[in-house]
Amino acid sequence: MAIIKGVEHLRIEKQKRQKAESIKESKKEVKEQAKAKQKIALWVVQHFEGAEPIKLIEVGHIESLGAFGTGGKSTSVRINGQNKNSMGLQLDPDSNLPIGFDKSKGFEYAYIQKTKKTLDGVEVRYWR
Repeated sequence: MAIIKGVEHLRIEKQKRQKAESIKESKKEVKEQAKAKQKIALWVVQHFEGAEPIKLIEVGHIESLGAFGTGGKSTSVRINGQNKNSMGLQLDPDSNLPIGFDKSKGFEYAYIQKTKKTLDGVEVRYWR
């Protein structure tokens, strides 16, 4: 009976350690996602311009494509909360910077060369 209780105790301790490691990894991933979303939002502000100034950028969850991320990464972005101003971004797997995009029909912003703009006055939110 003592052996069974000892084994059960070890199993419970192992589960607690695994849960703590999982939480630690989740927090690390959340931080990395937040940092990457800021970079993506800055890229959007620096590369798109329209009649209406960009005040809100919503960035979706960054997804790894293919087995173990071998297919690259992608996310979706929406400008000023309007579905017509949304686009899908293909991301560089190492830097998380966009290397390609697919705009929705009716997209109101033009692609421009990189400027020295910052995210001042632009709200960045999680989307989807």
